[in-house]
Amino acid sequence: MAVIFTLVEILPAQRLRSPDRTSPKRISQPASAPEILVMRVDEGRITADIVNSQLQKVLRELAERTGIIFEVRTEDNPRVSVHLYDVSFQEAIQRIASNSNSIFFYDSEKPERIELVRVFPRTEAAKQPGIIYLGSGVVTKGNDDIATPAEALKVLEEGASVKARERAIEILSQTGSEEAVVALMKSVSDEQPEIRMAAIEGLASLGELEALPGIVECLKDRHSGVRQSAVTAVALLGDENNLNDLKALRADRDPGVAAAAETAIQKLSASIER
Repeated sequence: MAVIFTLVEILPAQRLRSPDRTSPKRISQPASAPEILVMRVDEGRITADIVNSQLQKVLRELAERTGIIFEVRTEDNPRVSVHLYDVSFQEAIQRIASNSNSIFFYDSEKPERIELVRVFPRTEAAKQPGIIYLGSGVVTKGNDDIATPAEALKVLEEGASVKARERAIEILSQTGSEEAVVALMKSVSDEQPEIRMAAIEGLASLGELEALPGIVECLKDRHSGVRQSAVTAVALLGDENNLNDLKALRADRDPGVAAAAETAIQKLSASIER
């Protein structure tokens, strides 16, 4: 099938936006910054919060949500940080791949539909590059119920379903903001064990020492899964003062918790010795 294509030379992002929008806010993040990749597609428009995420991972996510296929060079995979709010597919792609050139191929029967985008560096590689294709040409992923940290906080405040709150905690565990940490610490005492486990693991991944007292209390939780999550978190966040807390769980009635406690004691002891 014949296709219509245009070569798009990437211009400064503020020239691509309509006059009623402010210039795009890009974030300069160190390589060690937490990765965030949250994306939503509504009626052919994209809203996304992308921080320190690899270009190919972002394009694959976009491919799954739009049905667009991306052709990229294997070695071209820089970290991307950009916020998008209600922008067209073309603008989203141009801003995500702002350091690259892009060629857009359109459906000959539906000229407004982008079928394929070829993304390539502005300078030619010294050697023949490998090529990979991201996407299958069909939409395979729908929107998540929660798209932003603000929505995640709202979900936890409103006491939504367990699945929705688990998703909210996942998003907040990636942000590490003060509000997110406060919400996770509160969720450690949630009535649902799935939420308590997710909150404990999120706080541990963020290295939040202030959450340690509440996590230590969860070593006595009635649910074995919560106790096991707490054991692992204490091993990551604790010090020599927490060894006795873990030793008490060597004789836990749940074999999984007892085994986790033994492993946690060894890890915490080794870290203390260092």
